[in-house]
Amino acid sequence: MSIKSILLLKTTSDFIYMFSSNLLKKAFGFLREVILAFFFGSDIMYANYLLLKTITDFFSQFTLGNALQANIMPKFTKLYASHSTLDISNVYDFSKYFSFKLFLFSQFIQLPLIFYIQPDRIVIYIVLSFFLGIVMSVNFFNSIFLTIIQAKGNFKRHSVATSLNISLSTLLLYPLTLLFGLVGVVISRLSGAITLALVYIKPLIADKGGVKANLSTKDLNFSILILGNFANIIMFSGRFVSGADGSNNIAFYTYAIIFLNIFLTAVIMNVNTLVLKIISVRRDYKIILLSTLLSAIIGGFFIFFISLFSFEIVSFVFERGAFSTSDTLLTSSYINDMCWSFIFMFIASALFQPYFTLPQSYLNKESKYLARPFIFSVFLLLIYFYLNSHGVRFNSLVMIYTLSFISFVLSVIAFVKYYRYEI
Repeated sequence: MSIKSILLLKTTSDFIYMFSSNLLKKAFGFLREVILAFFFGSDIMYANYLLLKTITDFFSQFTLGNALQANIMPKFTKLYASHSTLDISNVYDFSKYFSFKLFLFSQFIQLPLIFYIQPDRIVIYIVLSFFLGIVMSVNFFNSIFLTIIQAKGNFKRHSVATSLNISLSTLLLYPLTLLFGLVGVVISRLSGAITLALVYIKPLIADKGGVKANLSTKDLNFSILILGNFANIIMFSGRFVSGADGSNNIAFYTYAIIFLNIFLTAVIMNVNTLVLKIISVRRDYKIILLSTLLSAIIGGFFIFFISLFSFEIVSFVFERGAFSTSDTLLTSSYINDMCWSFIFMFIASALFQPYFTLPQSYLNKESKYLARPFIFSVFLLLIYFYLNSHGVRFNSLVMIYTLSFISFVLSVIAFVKYYRYEI
């Protein structure tokens, strides 16, 4: 069998593992949201929790998932291409230190927000803030080493590890929520994250052989972190705006995003991760263009389908317990209004991948010119919303469509930069 055939077989196998894992994770994710909808529906206390959680979710986008992959995956992929084993003890020390700083930062942001919105039973929200900060810190710690596992090419192990996290937290959700309410929701998430660390991350850290690998804040370029996870930043920015008036509108926005985000993470992001790994080692414009075309076509079919049957889908999944028919109507309406913005995100996430494989020195220099317009647009929109009263629902739609289109334009510019650099 030729090397090209072996690579193709390995790539196909990796995609099957990740796609199957994501289907499982999305199934558990749906079950998790069904349980939350059953217990809380659009209750104002749950809405305030979502607003508080948006803070940690938003800042997690700079330190988790695709943002982290874009920063460190090319580095560790090349290291493992040259060395069979690595000593990652220094990476472990850095991860512990940064995780603790991340926790302190989360409390610095969340606690003032709690006192600003002044919810009923404020002590519960302070406890929630504490646990949400821990969850964010542990997830960052795990994400560092999960990215290293992917860089080693062990997508099967990565898929099983992340599946364990979501499945355990979902299975614990019902009994913990029944016992502790909203606090139980966060404890269930923490249980899954800690179990993942003990079962899959701890053995990786114990491996002391090979060349010593290092990781520092210099490897975490802020501009790259923004560009690497722009899609989630867009969605969480919209979520924050949707709950800015203290109403339960944020609950409907959150339920709507669940349906749209499932396809982005289950298919599009898996394709992008494989493309990023392949082109980190060798340049292949055909793969880049093919992944972009697939993202646009498959994404378009998905959005067309979900826009036709949004009410029926939401009713089937959520309408039980505290989730009423009026909640279904408002959620499905949100889906129909925002779904087409995801086409821009699908294409942009595919076009950004090759740009992240360029040398770190080049990325550190050029990324700020791409990230600045994006961040400037976020703040400009927030100022506009503050000065003009259009309603949080309208504002959230303006936010997500505007930022999605801007991200698409920036991704085209990024791909042109990649092409010019390579030639």
